[in-house]
Amino acid sequence: MTRSRATAVGTFALAALLQMAAAFAAPIETITPGELKVAYRTDDKPVSFLQDGKPTGFAVELMNAMASHMGLKPTYISTAFAAMLPAIQNHQYDTAAFGVLLTPQRQAVVDFTTAVGYGQAQLVSRKAAPLATVEGASGKTVAVTRGSALIPILKEVAPKVTIKEFPNVASSTNALLAGQVDGLFTGDATTAHLLKQHPELGASESVESGATGFPVAKDRPGLLAAMNEALKAVMVDGTYTRLYVKWNPPSARIPERLFRDYPGMPRPAAK
Repeated sequence: MTRSRATAVGTFALAALLQMAAAFAAPIETITPGELKVAYRTDDKPVSFLQDGKPTGFAVELMNAMASHMGLKPTYISTAFAAMLPAIQNHQYDTAAFGVLLTPQRQAVVDFTTAVGYGQAQLVSRKAAPLATVEGASGKTVAVTRGSALIPILKEVAPKVTIKEFPNVASSTNALLAGQVDGLFTGDATTAHLLKQHPELGASESVESGATGFPVAKDRPGLLAAMNEALKAVMVDGTYTRLYVKWNPPSARIPERLFRDYPGMPRPAAK
């Protein structure tokens, strides 16, 4: 056999082996084969919300891109934030289209992907009764979404604050506008949306709240690995950057730590 023929046979054999490996590769384990069941929130603009009867927002579109990389069809189910992690642990959902703040307590319940972001939070208040700083919330009553990891952060920064938990951002906002609470503590993206929607509201400086990730049940290591691969892909190919610019105000900046986490991730075009 000539060298060229031997090389051709070897190449063919290698291709056949790769095809066989792909054919017998284990599918990504999800609750329903071929489908990714995703919990989302209907009221948390611009991250995760319902619009014209369809789930949308930054995290929803990012999850759609990741699902495409994994060859899975995403299906969205609305849920309350406080119920999200136990439901993922119990296999009601595969994951959630919501960047959940990582804490030791939450990491004991479920696993998380690599960082989706690094959270910043602000204190929203009425301009007629402003709270200029988060520390200024001491002695005041502040609304926070039930189950939020922002609660201990707020208590640490403003130890004498009175926290009133609400099921979602909409009910917290209504309480603030009605004067039932003095402030509302929430993420930067939600804050920006609230200020645009309600000119009578203002916000404090930002407080860093930590890394956020997408949750996955601890007994789904294959799904976690696949999601990490997909997340890396959408970070490096520019999808994350494009969606960040689309869904956030011009003043918002992608955290520098993300560029270090995902080498090659493109920065937004200069304006």
